[in-house]
Amino acid sequence: MTRILFEGKRAVGVQVQAAPNAPVQTVRAKREVILSAGAANTPKLLQVSGIGPEAVLKELGINVFHALEGVGENFHDHFMVRSVVRVQGVQTINSTARGVRLLGEIVKWALGRPSVLSISPSVAFGFTGSRPELTEPDLQLHFSPGSYAAGIAGQLDQFAGMTLGFYQQRPYSVGYVRARSSNPFELPRIQPNYLTDPRDQQTAIDGLRLARAMLHSPPLAKYGQADDFPPASAQTDAELLACARERGGTAWHFMGTCKMGQTSDPLAVVDSELRVLGLEGLRVIDASVMPSMTSGNTGAPTMMIAEKAADFIRGNPQLPAQRL
Repeated sequence: MTRILFEGKRAVGVQVQAAPNAPVQTVRAKREVILSAGAANTPKLLQVSGIGPEAVLKELGINVFHALEGVGENFHDHFMVRSVVRVQGVQTINSTARGVRLLGEIVKWALGRPSVLSISPSVAFGFTGSRPELTEPDLQLHFSPGSYAAGIAGQLDQFAGMTLGFYQQRPYSVGYVRARSSNPFELPRIQPNYLTDPRDQQTAIDGLRLARAMLHSPPLAKYGQADDFPPASAQTDAELLACARERGGTAWHFMGTCKMGQTSDPLAVVDSELRVLGLEGLRVIDASVMPSMTSGNTGAPTMMIAEKAADFIRGNPQLPAQRL
């Protein structure tokens, strides 16, 4: 899909093109158009269709069809920071997933037996507070009996290592998503603005101190050989924050770029039934409609949004029909 088509203010179909040089096809909708391209591509498609912040669209040379200042704004993501300790006296994924041992794991997987190929990169999870005085958790923890080169998930270290990662459940830093041009095939520009809010910076620092303490706790200390990252020399707040910025990255929980809200909210894009404000026949159904970050993974909430949207589309008589 490359653009949304309108008659007046009503969405009536979409333009589809498999590749930049492929023929353009038109698909018309009998009832309404459902946009479910995700929190990065949904705002991009709206913007290239002329729906979005006026200043952004004019800068891209796109005619403003319907001004909505919130399209692409309010971007949130969980920022993952990982601590790694080199280990000894125990086998880790780093060695199991290489060479002859990997062949053995492939055989076990083919036979339906437990194998390194069938486990998640993180095998243990937890929720905790970054500081003792907090009454509710603000961190989600991820432990792995392995480690990744320079924090790149999927690229294993050459040495034996274990990882304890975390992300702040409800970050305050806010970014945006913008189309780069009127070309729908060009990837959007994503600016997450990680750690721009001082509160997020302090949580990252506290989280790294907590992860270090846990990795050095008695049950794990007997396996620890040396701190790999952050290095043991990183002790001050400034040094730990620099480490978080150096290797921290996305938890792939993009959301918020077409937020649900009331018409009085200048950044609202959809109403309580996920209809795009000011337009007809167009709904957004994905994580971009979340007005604020969930305190955990976004997969289940997104499925819930889809289930609820299905009731809206069917016109479930048990649900109140309201337009904010």
